Amino acid sequence: MAEEKRLTILGKFVVLLFVVGCLVAAARLFGIPIPLPQLGLPQLGRGTATQPGPAATGPKRRTGVLAEVRRRGALAVAFEEEAPPMYFVGPGQEPAGFEYQLARRLGAELGVAGVRFVSGDYVKLPGMILAGEADVIIAGYVPDPEVEGVEWSDSYLDFGLCLIVPQGSAVTDITHLAGRTIAVYDDPAAVRWVAENIPGATVRTYSGENGWFEAVESRTADALIYDYPFAAEEIKEHPRTKIVKFNLNQAHYAIGVPAANDELLEAINAALRRIKATPFYEDLVRRYLGYRSEEVTRPVGPGRRSYTVQSGDTLTSIAAVRLGAMDRWEEIWQLNRERIPNPHLIYPGYVLIMP
Repeated sequence: MAEEKRLTILGKFVVLLFVVGCLVAAARLFGIPIPLPQLGLPQLGRGTATQPGPAATGPKRRTGVLAEVRRRGALAVAFEEEAPPMYFVGPGQEPAGFEYQLARRLGAELGVAGVRFVSGDYVKLPGMILAGEADVIIAGYVPDPEVEGVEWSDSYLDFGLCLIVPQGSAVTDITHLAGRTIAVYDDPAAVRWVAENIPGATVRTYSGENGWFEAVESRTADALIYDYPFAAEEIKEHPRTKIVKFNLNQAHYAIGVPAANDELLEAINAALRRIKATPFYEDLVRRYLGYRSEEVTRPVGPGRRSYTVQSGDTLTSIAAVRLGAMDRWEEIWQLNRERIPNPHLIYPGYVLIMP
């Protein structure tokens, strides 16, 4: 009897499922909505694992950041920790660096009282500003369209790759390096540049904290191709190497902001224009990115006009006196950009090629 009862219950359950199935089929046929949860069946929709919606496919858009920053009275900056000369902890455990000082000045230009620094791994910084952990990225980013949800400011520092060789090397140009071994930091852009510009080169990539300068010193590599801002700092620990050519390409660092924050982007660009026109910015470049080269103190050769830099000279003052117009400084810069790393980095005794 017990077994007969179990079969009766099972039979009723089968009949119930059959009835429910018929109801659902009829409802779909005649367009009648059925509240599925009330029937004990799972309901699928946007944002579920089975059928992902917009919220599951990308980060939530963050807007109104400038107003939020001003209401808060502080700018939160995402940065990469211990990346000299851009950001590092100096003597006395005080923060220092080009980007550190720039960020503090940027906050003042935006009209806020404070700047808060939020550190993170380089590749994770975009996610931090999208999540609201920081407002902007200032961490040596070259604008990258593949970084989703981030838009980029105008340049806060123009730079290029530079050519580094052992002291005493006869190499002075990339044309001397065809078929030779080149060291680079593990950066796809640098690897690509070598492949496109030095025929037959063997590329050795390095990452971590060291190895690329050591490869040049040990003659494991004939030369190093490296971003100038970091080369300017790291070469101090490698006096057996020298930089013989600057600005092999043209690149710039920019500030990252959450996309769709036009007011913030416009305010940052206006602030950068003001900052870059001040002696503060020139001092920043000289303090953290300076490099003196003996190569630029030598005569430029017969048949070329030249000028020897005096104390207090700038490219604009030289252009005003020697060329009759301050705005012709760019002509001098273009003739000397492979010989000096930045327009602000000229020193007494440098021999400049003149138009």
